[in-house]
Amino acid sequence: SSYAVMNENWMILSWVMLQSESEQCLESMYCGLANRYSAAGIPKAMYQWVDRDCCAAFRVMDPPPHEHQQWEPWRTTDAVVAEVTSGNLRNLSASCQKYNEEVEVKLDLFHCMRRFTRECVSEHHPLYSSFCQFLSSAFSVVDQSDLEELKNAYRFCGIEPANPTKQHIREHCRTKVPHPRELVQRVEDMLQHFHLAKDPNNIFLFKHSMIKLWWIQHINILRGCLSDPEVDEGILYRHGGTIQLNHVKGEGAAVPVWIPVRGTSQQEGFHFNQAQWVTGNRVSPELFQAQGMTGVARWNYQRLVDLKQPGVVLPGVFDPVIMMELNRASVRVTGQPKYPALYITSRDTGERFGLQYVEPGCRPVPLDFDKHKSRKTDLGDVEMQEEFHLALCSLFHLSPVTVKEQRSEEFLSDGERPSTTLLPIAASPRAARTGPIKTGGRVFVLDHNRWPEPMRNAIDGLLAKHHGSKDLLKKVDAEYAAMVQSACTDPNSLLHPTTKQHISRYIKHLAKKKNTNASVNTSPEKLLETQQLWQRLHSGGETISVPVKTLPPAPFNPPAKRVPEAVPLDKAMLEKMVKDIVEKQQAVQHQQQQQQQIQKTLTRSCLACGQPKSRYLGDGSSVHLFNQAGDVKYFYCSKKVFDKYSEEGLTNPRMSFEDFASTPFFQRELEASKQRGAERKRVIEERSKRKSVVKHPTGRLCRFCHQPLKQGPNSPHIHTGFPGVAGKYIYCPAKVFSLYQAQGMTAEMSWRDFQQYPFYEAEKQRWIEDKQK
Repeated sequence: SSYAVMNENWMILSWVMLQSESEQCLESMYCGLANRYSAAGIPKAMYQWVDRDCCAAFRVMDPPPHEHQQWEPWRTTDAVVAEVTSGNLRNLSASCQKYNEEVEVKLDLFHCMRRFTRECVSEHHPLYSSFCQFLSSAFSVVDQSDLEELKNAYRFCGIEPANPTKQHIREHCRTKVPHPRELVQRVEDMLQHFHLAKDPNNIFLFKHSMIKLWWIQHINILRGCLSDPEVDEGILYRHGGTIQLNHVKGEGAAVPVWIPVRGTSQQEGFHFNQAQWVTGNRVSPELFQAQGMTGVARWNYQRLVDLKQPGVVLPGVFDPVIMMELNRASVRVTGQPKYPALYITSRDTGERFGLQYVEPGCRPVPLDFDKHKSRKTDLGDVEMQEEFHLALCSLFHLSPVTVKEQRSEEFLSDGERPSTTLLPIAASPRAARTGPIKTGGRVFVLDHNRWPEPMRNAIDGLLAKHHGSKDLLKKVDAEYAAMVQSACTDPNSLLHPTTKQHISRYIKHLAKKKNTNASVNTSPEKLLETQQLWQRLHSGGETISVPVKTLPPAPFNPPAKRVPEAVPLDKAMLEKMVKDIVEKQQAVQHQQQQQQQIQKTLTRSCLACGQPKSRYLGDGSSVHLFNQAGDVKYFYCSKKVFDKYSEEGLTNPRMSFEDFASTPFFQRELEASKQRGAERKRVIEERSKRKSVVKHPTGRLCRFCHQPLKQGPNSPHIHTGFPGVAGKYIYCPAKVFSLYQAQGMTAEMSWRDFQQYPFYEAEKQRWIEDKQK
């Protein structure tokens, strides 16, 4: 297995390959690391985060059956606190014994929370997502000052309501793991809310082993393995500068970027990159060692680039050989290395990395880099071999230390080295196919929304068959793949291939259809309890500020709030109050006037009477109404019909629509409206036909002649170039004619004719000058 140690800048200090991660196997590595720090005069780290074994060993008994269904065994009493916090609590790890006796070992928060989530019955349980949200909120407290600054930035950007997203809080707000007593209380409140939660099928969220996990983890919490260390300079965060929220300009939108240093989460990304360094799934030890050490050096180089430290000079590209030669030449000429941060010292620290690391009681891995050489070179002298060996041992750039040089001859001589044949090297691990082959060619996967009925019934039957089992998705996917494989010879089969991801989405889809988002018990009391717990976890509790300081104990009976004394009113205060009331009334009136103006602009006016077409916004001088009889739409205006039919006997300018509908003029209006609609429809059809006939050019168009830039039979442009000049030149006859018409060009020319005239050289010089601008 691989074991790596990183510093606060996520740079790898040591990387070794082990057969077991026992403390005895790590003593040599930590001893060499301590000697390196001591010789460099750099203070050693005071805190270390690990994935497990953070404190002294302890034993927890198995709970009796059905004890997890009672809340009393979950409680953390004073007797339990006194028992787990008494005695020697330090873990005698290799880092404490060989590196720094005063180092404090902490447990990584992610691994602790992951152990809680593994004790849930399934990730597809309807309450699983809610449990994860409450679990994350219980273990960490957001700095209230940072959160308020982020909310102010939201308001500055015009985002209402100012509720920051989870991603913005993680990037721009510092968080803290509270002190042990507060952390235990927060996690207990969360567990009390979920320990008897069920889904509609009466399946509990927690396994019966969750109570034993809580007994184990609350010991780590009470011993302070999870709480952040209390240091004078504040929480372990690195300031990454400021950015503009949503790319909005202004100081109000500037928010800081905080990079957390605590925990081992940065090593997860290192594990992923480590798997990419080795080009194959079967390689020789020499190739694995070379690629691994090169990957470690590249990782540290990239971390230096990300830090952007002032005064640190780095090369533009990563090449260990070139950097070593440049530094050696610079020392020989100027006396100083060109890149001091990447300078390889001339002394060996005695440490071994990768496969060269030898565990106590184990034989070393034989590494012979010369057996892979196909031809001899002049670089095999002793001096170059020592420099290459020092380069491998000095990838972790710190000051050297003088220790006894440890050679591989002490463990295995050349004569005793076994000669074994190498395994064949695969080109890429992708060549190894894993998993069942569901069909004989390309696999076409359908989402659950497109599953046919036989396919859905088959998967429902498999889900019911394996309901409650541990590897539900794996078993369903394997059996369904076998069904698809057996039915692939039937051309009428409706069993199409699918994947575990699509089956997982289908299970979540079924859970959503049952409407079980938060809890089965949706009574007002249960909802109020959930809201109170969420508010209590997000209010900050005793920890309201992230910079770590020793908090005084909270009093059990806080003093009552002091009632402010009544202040007598005087003339100035009364005038100020009246002035504020008048200003508020004027502001409200101004806002109402603006809204009325906006409404007026949105309402269209009648062309006959000038009043709004709406029947409710007019002044009463005319009557408006929209009428639709079948396909005929008619707008009635009493003033319009009065002006039109007054000579024929219409006398009332404010006649209602009901009275007008009983007159013979109404039918004439309907016929006229019907004719206008038919004429409008005919015009629209003619325009659409005209648009379909006219073919507009497609693709990119020339800015000058508006013809397609693409060279072809329908385009006058020629894609060519000038001899001796790099780049492609697009010849446009219309553009060239407009440029040189004043100099004597009489008409547009083809490219072949244009080359025969003196305008060709002038155009060439003009194009070269335009490229240089």
